[in-house]
Amino acid sequence: MPKKLTSEFNQQTQPVRKHKVFNNWDIVTKGWYVACESSELKSGKVLSTYLNGQKLVLWRTKDGVACTDGFCPHMGVDLAIGKVVDEKLQCFFHHWQFDKGANCVHIPCGEEVPKNLKFNSYATEEKYGHIWVWPEAQTEEAVLDIPGLEGHELIYKADKAYERTCHYHITMINGIDPQHLRTVHNISIDMDIDIDETKSNHIEFTLNGKFPKATLQERMGKFLLGESYSYSMKYADGCLAALTMLRGAKLFNKYALPELKMLFAYSLVEEGKILVRPIFVNKKSKGIFAPFFNFFKLFMTKRFFKMLQGEDGMVYENIRFNTTAFLKLDAPVVKYISYLNRLEDSSWSRPSK
Repeated sequence: MPKKLTSEFNQQTQPVRKHKVFNNWDIVTKGWYVACESSELKSGKVLSTYLNGQKLVLWRTKDGVACTDGFCPHMGVDLAIGKVVDEKLQCFFHHWQFDKGANCVHIPCGEEVPKNLKFNSYATEEKYGHIWVWPEAQTEEAVLDIPGLEGHELIYKADKAYERTCHYHITMINGIDPQHLRTVHNISIDMDIDIDETKSNHIEFTLNGKFPKATLQERMGKFLLGESYSYSMKYADGCLAALTMLRGAKLFNKYALPELKMLFAYSLVEEGKILVRPIFVNKKSKGIFAPFFNFFKLFMTKRFFKMLQGEDGMVYENIRFNTTAFLKLDAPVVKYISYLNRLEDSSWSRPSK
């Protein structure tokens, strides 16, 4: 197949509906994006990264992590070859120094620092073992708290990041598409769907249903996990998704099972390619058996994820998603797309072609 976006094929016979934000490669919404794992940024070192088409540099200060655009505003030298001096970023070429707000604070060659000489800095937060960047200097928003884990001490483990050749808005639909549970995973569950839109830049879908008994797989699910099945997907800023599995599940319909939780953090690599970072998260258990329970919860989360990832993955390698033939069953997807199209774009977005 020729190398181009799938949306560019069949334009005359199958035109793709365009949206303000949804499935739009030119738009980067205001939200939290993973720059790197926390362990990758050593104290006193400069780390360069590419994120959503931006070259950025990060370094640690006593107040946290600083992040700026990746090129010196003087002559455009790559700041990644600079170093940290007294918690300031020093350019390699002329030794100009910049504080965490990207303000020039020192020029060593006797020249007075011009007023308001600065460039772009970006808000950061460390959470779930990663450094997150917001595409503006300040924000009141925090990285999403996974429902049910607020205020708890956490355990977390990052799985290997992987690429997809479709927009992440499309891969995020997977969790709110109950039809594919039947067609792909052979699980026939009649779902009730609750939608929470109490916060404008978040949306949460809770899917509840009872296991039928038509197939052996369904009877096994009912035997192991109880009469009902429930899970939820919470989305933040169109670039982060939290999945909670085994809500209210009971082993043999008797023993309460821990909920399994994970995050999907998304970013753009280039037009036609995305990066997905799965992060497994849960409450930290206490007591003598805590190491076993902590391992078990993260291990089972990974096993459930790998089972679904393997069966669904082939769909996204050549999908040409359109929004012109939805059914009543697709109401959650329609709601999700409407939510995305209300989000704000950021300074990292590209001008419309």
